[in-house]
Amino acid sequence: MCGTAVSQSVAMNRATEPEVTFRPLEERDFPILSAWFAEPHVRRFYQKTSVTLAEVAAEYGPCVRAEEPGICHFAIIAGTPFAYLQCYRNADYPEWGRLIGVDGGISVDLFIGDPAYLRKGLGRAALSGYLKRIAFPFFSTEARAYIAHERLNTAALRCSRAAGFLPLRGFREDGAEMVLLAMKRGSEERRST
Repeated sequence: MCGTAVSQSVAMNRATEPEVTFRPLEERDFPILSAWFAEPHVRRFYQKTSVTLAEVAAEYGPCVRAEEPGICHFAIIAGTPFAYLQCYRNADYPEWGRLIGVDGGISVDLFIGDPAYLRKGLGRAALSGYLKRIAFPFFSTEARAYIAHERLNTAALRCSRAAGFLPLRGFREDGAEMVLLAMKRGSEERRST
């Protein structure tokens, strides 16, 4: 696990929000990612079966090596990774686009891996900052972003709404009831300042 405890100074409100930075995921990060996938809060909604380090490397290696059209990053605060984000054009993954009923825009995925960083508003800060500084600039021709969460994942739904996403519709993925949320480019500007 990436390990450092969060001090009280990281507990935040919008007036004193700490700066979240991002860096591309690297192969040396796979042990951290693997440990996060074993955390109960991640297992519940994001990685429901256990995975080995080799499986993490096989799944995320192509993104790290730019062999896939998406991008993947760690969100970092005070020098410590605390969350994983990835983004991709829906047109590059037509099966996903059909499932969510869109053919344009980008989709973003986020989870806070280190449990010490939960319930501090950092998900909203990471999501808003990622869209503003990484995702929309990288996919500069796209005007909308989408994110999907299980209907039961109320914390993630609140986080995405706080970042400026609005519920669009429900759908089913692998038997789970999902909620698709959408945001127009520029909405993240108002949320990350």
